[in-house]
Amino acid sequence: MSSFTMSYRKVGNRENRRDKRLPLPVFTIRLDGLVCNTLNWSLGGLLVSGYEGQHKPEDLIDVDIKIKDTTGDYALKLSARVVRVDQKNKTIALRFEEMSPVIYDFFERSFAQRFRNRLR
Repeated sequence: MSSFTMSYRKVGNRENRRDKRLPLPVFTIRLDGLVCNTLNWSLGGLLVSGYEGQHKPEDLIDVDIKIKDTTGDYALKLSARVVRVDQKNKTIALRFEEMSPVIYDFFERSFAQRFRNRLR
């Protein structure tokens, strides 16, 4: 099976990121009862817009995530570490505590679904 998310890995990028950031698909995130959307994501974490909470860097938080505009409840609950909070731009950067097979599979299915929907 080929991997959509792994094929976008960049080697030697100037930011020294292990995983390439992807803007699509957009995910809806629920943290502390606040519902936000991703600006971008990677297999290492998320950059979330619309955040107006009080978390600080290094806080460990629980996050619910689903593909934006899908019906039904949130697809996955995961733990993430706060990397930074930008109150002015209302963003929060989160790093996954660990990349479990469940999280990897969720992103892989989400990415594949986006392409299936584009072909219809």
